[in-house]
Amino acid sequence: MKLIWVGIISIFLLQDQTPFKSNDEFELKLDLQFKQRPKTETKVELDHHRTLPNSGMSAPYLYLHLRILKPITEEVRIKVVKNNSQILLARKFDPNVVLKLDLGFTDDIKDRVSAYQYLITFLSKEKSELSKIEIFFEADGTYLVNGEKRGKL
Repeated sequence: MKLIWVGIISIFLLQDQTPFKSNDEFELKLDLQFKQRPKTETKVELDHHRTLPNSGMSAPYLYLHLRILKPITEEVRIKVVKNNSQILLARKFDPNVVLKLDLGFTDDIKDRVSAYQYLITFLSKEKSELSKIEIFFEADGTYLVNGEKRGKL
C-alpha cells in the first residue's frame, strides 16, 4: 500500500517539474528608463493663498525584453504569469517577436507594491508545458533568472 502512495506522489511531483529554458536559448535584457510618477491631487498651500500642485518626480521604471535565440518548433504557445496568480498573457507564440514586459517602477517592485515574480512558460500545441523562464526580484533589488543571480536594480 505504501508503495502505491509513493508512486502517486512521485507522479504529482514529476508533473510539476517543467524544465528551465537553457540560458543559451534566450536573451533577457532589462531596460531601465526614467518616468515621471503620476501627479497626486494633493495641493500645497503657501502664504498669500496661492496653491501649487504637488509635482511628480522622475523615478526609475523597468521594462524587460525577452528574445528567443534558439526557437524550438514544438513551443507554439506562451503564458506569462505574475506573482504566481495573475495571467498577463496567454496566446500563440512567434519566436521572431521580442516580448516586452512593462514591470513598473523599481521602488514599487522592491517594496512589493507591484509584481516581483514572473513565470514565462512555453507550451505545446496541446498546451502541455515544455519549458519555462522564472524571473524573481528580491526586496533588495537583486534579480534572479531561473534561480541564478543576474544583477541588482
